[in-house]
Amino acid sequence: MLFIVEFIFSQQYPSKNYSTLVGLPNNSVYSILKDSRGILWIGTANGVSSIENGIIQNYFERDGMAFNNCWDIIEDNNKNIWFGSHGGGITFYNGEKFIVINENNGLVNNSIRRLFVYKNSIYVGTENGISIIDVNTKKIVNIKGTQSHGGFQVMDFFESKSKIYLGTNQDGFWAINNNNRKLTFIKTGVQNVFSIHKNRSDLLICVGGDEGVCLKKISIDDFESNKQSKKSIGNTVFWDFVTNKKQETYGVGNGINFPTGGIFKITDGKTINLSKAFGIDSVEFWSVFYDDKNETLYVGTLDKGLFVVDLKKQLNYYPSSFFDKPKLEIISINKINQSKVILHKDGFLLLDKSKIIKEIFLRDFFNFSQRRLLSNPTIRKYAYYLVFHLKKINEFEFRILKIINDEIFVNTTIGIFVIDKKGNIIEYHPTFSGEFTFLNKNELFFQKPYSSVKRIQDPSKSYLITDFDINNKNNPRDVFSILSVNNKHYFISSSRGLFLYQNLKFKSYKENNIWLERTLSQATVNNKNQLVIANTYGDIFIIEDKSKFKIIQKIDRKELLGTSISFLKCYKDYILIGTEKGLNIYKNGIVRLLDEEQGLNNTIFTSAFLDGKTLFIGTHNGYFELDLEKYLYDKTNLPDIKISKIEVDYKNINKSEYNWGDYKNSTITLPYDKNTLLITYQPKKTEYPEKLFYRYRLSGIKTGKWSDWSKTTNINLTYLPIGKFLVQLEVKNLYSGTVSLHNILNIIVIPPFWKTWWFIIVSIIFFSIVGFVVYKKRIHLVEKRERAKATIQKRLAETKIEALQSQMNPHFIFNAMNSIQNYIIDNNVDDALMYMSEFSKLIRQTLDNSSKTRISLLDEIQYIKTYVYLENMRFKSPIAFELIVAEELDLYEIGIPPMLIQPFVENAFIHAFDSKSIEPKLEIIFKQNGNILVCEVKDNGKGISKENLNSLHKSKGIKLAKERMKLSQQGVGESVYINSIPNKGTSVILKFIGSE
Repeated sequence: MLFIVEFIFSQQYPSKNYSTLVGLPNNSVYSILKDSRGILWIGTANGVSSIENGIIQNYFERDGMAFNNCWDIIEDNNKNIWFGSHGGGITFYNGEKFIVINENNGLVNNSIRRLFVYKNSIYVGTENGISIIDVNTKKIVNIKGTQSHGGFQVMDFFESKSKIYLGTNQDGFWAINNNNRKLTFIKTGVQNVFSIHKNRSDLLICVGGDEGVCLKKISIDDFESNKQSKKSIGNTVFWDFVTNKKQETYGVGNGINFPTGGIFKITDGKTINLSKAFGIDSVEFWSVFYDDKNETLYVGTLDKGLFVVDLKKQLNYYPSSFFDKPKLEIISINKINQSKVILHKDGFLLLDKSKIIKEIFLRDFFNFSQRRLLSNPTIRKYAYYLVFHLKKINEFEFRILKIINDEIFVNTTIGIFVIDKKGNIIEYHPTFSGEFTFLNKNELFFQKPYSSVKRIQDPSKSYLITDFDINNKNNPRDVFSILSVNNKHYFISSSRGLFLYQNLKFKSYKENNIWLERTLSQATVNNKNQLVIANTYGDIFIIEDKSKFKIIQKIDRKELLGTSISFLKCYKDYILIGTEKGLNIYKNGIVRLLDEEQGLNNTIFTSAFLDGKTLFIGTHNGYFELDLEKYLYDKTNLPDIKISKIEVDYKNINKSEYNWGDYKNSTITLPYDKNTLLITYQPKKTEYPEKLFYRYRLSGIKTGKWSDWSKTTNINLTYLPIGKFLVQLEVKNLYSGTVSLHNILNIIVIPPFWKTWWFIIVSIIFFSIVGFVVYKKRIHLVEKRERAKATIQKRLAETKIEALQSQMNPHFIFNAMNSIQNYIIDNNVDDALMYMSEFSKLIRQTLDNSSKTRISLLDEIQYIKTYVYLENMRFKSPIAFELIVAEELDLYEIGIPPMLIQPFVENAFIHAFDSKSIEPKLEIIFKQNGNILVCEVKDNGKGISKENLNSLHKSKGIKLAKERMKLSQQGVGESVYINSIPNKGTSVILKFIGSE
């Protein structure tokens, strides 16, 4: 029998625990699967969990599961998931709903032990036989064990040369004939099978938990030839196995009756328990799954939940427990030759491959100092000889450790100790210092706390001391770092900035206005021999100081994660920056972050040391080793961004638009009145989702600028305008240091029908036709109106001529001339001359008015007065005449058509009176009614009978007057009214539209 070897790995791998404390429904994890979509499925004793991007979602019977426990999970060739329960049958999940397959549907038994997928079939191992389910049709074929083998409890399957084999508890191994669905017994000498693991051409078979005979290893060829295994190892019951891409096999075991369980690395002839190295404090292991893409091991326990172990070996952790110490509070860490040296709160360690080869305790240092103070007379020259000689051990503390000239210098509160490469204390300097260094073998500089910098020549013998006056501002104080670059020595102060030491003198860069930064906190030198200095605010400066001082670059604190810088180191072109958030790795504006997600679970850094490609980071509880080459050059795939939820106007879109929780399409089309979107997206198949930062923009819109970087996975787009847009997402990965661009969704906002191209074209055509018709009708109307206007103007001119003719008819002129003749015959020269003068005046006015469309009311009144005067002179019996004009009328501004009133006045003189008329009187009244000028010609004559009144309306003069009124005053309606009462007189009313 081969011997058993248990070996504790020196480092502790980074691991993370999922339990009921973070959302798992139960801490007993029976099964694990990470599917092709990157979703992690966990089957527990009380429900199934899915984990994606750290988000846990649980499923139970109430959600459609067959049973709350889940003993196995597989993914078929169609990428659907199958869950096997112990008591409820199988649950099939296609991304949309759960479908239960149990004894009621034809399953051989509801207690599932193991599921196995081969081609288009699911092999179901139960406590009483096998069911074979067709993946596409869900048709079931059952195979039961023979009577002689009782319940036929199937424990595991494997495939070889297109043949399916199964192992049972108490009934040995069997082969399934896929043609006739019958079983063939395999004679292997193994009766009880707990689990089977196939790795290339070999099989690992767990046959029990007896000391040294738990696992049997056999080649598949020997197995098929019915040969028995001669190799047995292990002392626990193994329930599950995985093999990684390096062909390393891991198995998980549960001792059942004995606490022998754990997770083991299985090699030829031995099993190595890695539970402690993986940080898993349990002895009850049941399931395991390996993600070869991310080199991650998922381990299920029966009492502590799920553990995720990072096997990339980029980061190793050496906790206090590794050194068998309750707490290893590291002050400083370094390396001499191939050995690590650690200064911690309680002493000094010299390590060879993480194994302690020499340890010096705090008391050893104190005792050495007391002996040297008494035995070495040179030491009495030191200023603090008497002070340190009186110190007690409880006042002793370690400060810093340095390697200078292949010797180890340890600074303490009672001086500096020198240790050789073998870990022996060989010298002691009672120097009270904060920072110290040897610029050469015989020149020691140290910073006295809260005081000046001192220089000691030949510190081991003559001890010549130089004190640099603290009151001289060119001399440093509060020095925390001393660096030598290009044969120049720089002293960096936390309160006075940067100093250069040359020719036994200091020079302050601040006081000489070279660099005004004053409060500095960290400093180092990069691979280009440039100074890299951080101030207390978190800004970092890269400085070149050759022939001329020059700031090459300033790294703003906003570019880093964290504000408190605990250390600065440079590796190649990278700057390594320790903050309270973790390790920032900076290069060319890109920051990568190493933190708890990758196993750096303690970010209270106390020290750091860079040895080649390895970064050592000290903490309050052990230290970390980071392989920078493995981490910096780890190839990480770009994240695949999928939309997991879309809300339109704050309502979820239809579930049919999703496939396995992801939006199926690359485009969404929205109506114009539903244009507010909330988009939720998730990264897929990414190892460290917490390392992703996002920003987005909307391409196709004028205001489509990039948003600020954020961890938020939501995009809120409100009141989108009409058009086509593209949602672009930039993803910054702090793990890989990459920035990727993703076009995640095309958005089309459909305009209302009245803004669509076809409606616009139809509208243009329609309105063009309508406009053309309206235009043509307008032209026709204008032409008709112009023709009517021309006709009116023509007729108006004609009526004016006819009116003029009627006023100037020979009868009137003859009567006038006859009157003049009578005056001359009667030798009445004065009246003749008067009459002739007024007559000529009337004729002249008539001629003048005939050329005008309107004359002032004053001219019309003068014209009427002249006419009345002439008519009264002509008749022997003059008619009393009264002209009444309303006071509000402006006789100069009001204009009326000429020669319209005279015919009605003339008609009164001719027809209104006869010889029987008593006191004949004619009144002409002008008054205003709104914007209408009303003229009334009224007499008290004999009146007109109804028959004569009709004749009067038809007389030429009256008809001409009415026609002229109508033509010159469109829209007034009837403008001439004649009212006559026999023997009482006649009244004629004329209405004019006033013109000013």
